Amino acid sequence: MKITAIRFILCQHELETPIPLSVGALTHRNFGIVEVETDAGLTGIGETSVNFPPWCIHERRATIEDGLGPMLIGENPLEIGRLWNRMVDGTRGFTRMWAIGAIRQAISGIDIALWDIAGQHYGVPVHTLLGGALRTKAECYAVGFSAADPAAGARQTLEAGYRAVKIRIGFDDVVDVEKARATREAVGPDIRLMIDANQAFKPPRAAAMMDRLADLDLAWLEEPVLNDDRDGYAALRRRRPAMRLAWGENAFEPEEVDTFLKGGLVDIVMPDPCRCGGLTEAVNFCRIAHRHGIAFSPHHYGSDVGFAACLQLVASQPNFDIMLRDVAPVPLRDEIIDAPIAISEGRATVPDRPGLGVALNRAQVERTRVPL
Repeated sequence: MKITAIRFILCQHELETPIPLSVGALTHRNFGIVEVETDAGLTGIGETSVNFPPWCIHERRATIEDGLGPMLIGENPLEIGRLWNRMVDGTRGFTRMWAIGAIRQAISGIDIALWDIAGQHYGVPVHTLLGGALRTKAECYAVGFSAADPAAGARQTLEAGYRAVKIRIGFDDVVDVEKARATREAVGPDIRLMIDANQAFKPPRAAAMMDRLADLDLAWLEEPVLNDDRDGYAALRRRRPAMRLAWGENAFEPEEVDTFLKGGLVDIVMPDPCRCGGLTEAVNFCRIAHRHGIAFSPHHYGSDVGFAACLQLVASQPNFDIMLRDVAPVPLRDEIIDAPIAISEGRATVPDRPGLGVALNRAQVERTRVPL
């Protein structure tokens, strides 16, 4: 079996109300789908994160189709580890000229698609190839409900069965604290409440916000400072050692993960298979965390193609804690695949069909595809 084609497909949903994030507002939800075709009639699908910056959609198409694709055409798609090394080694020198994150996110989409092909070829779900199913369902926390009134939005997610919620901060400190307190009051003391700062703060401001949020019994505070600011995380750890810190959605090297965990800087690792280098590297991150006695909670802010990949990871790794579920009103996220992933009482069922366990809804992909 040989790879015959590799394609990047951008599907887009225009938002009625932009989604505010500390790094900017999303006016569209972009979903970057990758297809890998073979001469055996099997096509694998994957996803690459294309949320920010807005122009990354053009870079991603070029990196996947013009850069990585020619390295793999004619190769055996089942040799996933060798092909992953070929992509990483073939682009390593470029990381001195443009961000490693962009390259690894491109590799991610292809790597996930290769795992999908392998599962289809052997007739098993990807989690079987990753070591076997340790669980068939994954507890999720809800994120993406109303930014204007997160307390009301959080209550609605509880009615839908979720037992954990996450809100975003990093805008106005006074308003952020008020919304966080209102959300805690709305959900009560028994619901896990996470707060995500999206790297918005410099360490002194982050420390001050930690002090103001300390009595809310947070499940974790996520990315309070820049992802690579080890000194900043160390200072925050000393400041509030009891406050759990989550980190890792923007980590791209295993050495970085190991360094953070050796230093005791964070409590939860958040690999994103659509960013860090695919399922191949995400498994590596989870195993590093496991050696340090740290749980992982995979990050994913994309379509249900990537969500399915995350669930395959979750099923196969022992140190899983909880999984993000975007509940924003974006129908395309769910409709891009042929059948919905079952979520009931805040728990997602791991797809058990061969490969990722999902296929593209071709009609919906064509309706929402944006030519580049």
